[in-house]
Amino acid sequence: MNEKAMEMEDKSQQRRLIKEKKQKEKKVKVREKTFWQIVWSGILVFLKIIWKIIKFILKYILFPFWITGALMVKWYKFLRFRSDEPLTKEDRNFLSLIPHTFFMIGLTIVLFYLLFYLDVFEDTKNLIDPGFWASVGSWFVDLGQGIYWLLDVIFVKFLWEMIVLPFAGILQQHQWVSAAVLLAVVIVGGGLLILLYNLIKKGKLIIWLKKVFRGLIDWVKNTHQKVKDFILKYLIGEKYVNSRSKNFFWTNVLFQLIVTVTFFVFAIYMGIQKYFNDPIAPWGEGDVLRFAAYAAAILFVGVGIFATWFFTIVHGVSSDPPEKTE
Repeated sequence: MNEKAMEMEDKSQQRRLIKEKKQKEKKVKVREKTFWQIVWSGILVFLKIIWKIIKFILKYILFPFWITGALMVKWYKFLRFRSDEPLTKEDRNFLSLIPHTFFMIGLTIVLFYLLFYLDVFEDTKNLIDPGFWASVGSWFVDLGQGIYWLLDVIFVKFLWEMIVLPFAGILQQHQWVSAAVLLAVVIVGGGLLILLYNLIKKGKLIIWLKKVFRGLIDWVKNTHQKVKDFILKYLIGEKYVNSRSKNFFWTNVLFQLIVTVTFFVFAIYMGIQKYFNDPIAPWGEGDVLRFAAYAAAILFVGVGIFATWFFTIVHGVSSDPPEKTE
């Protein structure tokens, strides 16, 4: 046993020495970098930082572009190969996301024309131009004003003007009832402040917020999964999903793609024609934005929902039933 233990110890020591030697050689190589290698490394680091900034903007601020791109990758993967085999789990997941794709395409169209309407694209021609940053800033100002309007409707128009003021008018005629209500509000409000103070002091508030946030995420995931299950069962058809091969749905998806491209070409042509070349009733920027919203809704309802159901039904009824295997 002692000899084996010594032998294992020698081997582990040899491995450690080899590892240390490699690390030293690596450090030497790093030190021996040429000037141009250092410059190139700096350029790569700078490009990575720029990409992270762009990725953050696309993924979180302009998220419809990012999600639409990710969904279109799924379309490419599905249409890349045909197969007579039954649907895989990945294929079923893709089919359940078809209406989601057209919904996100609709949001992308509206957002694109909204940026066009706000002259963001015009100002991005020169990033140094302060007009670009003013345009981006005005977009955030508009967003803030929208949030302010929503809060004003909830807390001022609804809670204060429709509930608090009428209730106060009723209580004003009964002084003793008003005093009792005021006392109850002070007591309950003081208790809530004590509760909030203790929760913050002991860190329970953070734990509670994490639970709420986690519960909200779980609810969104569960709701999304229910929507996907509903699409597979009713919109596409559970019997077709369980009995037909990938080629059956491959044809349907290809037709949807052709219809989508045709609609895009028509919509772009119509928008350009009315905006630039119509001498009688040319469109303004507001008309283009309104047309984009209509086109997005038509694309989602017409192609994302109706065509998904219609192509499956027509193809399923008109084609021969699948062969039964014994």
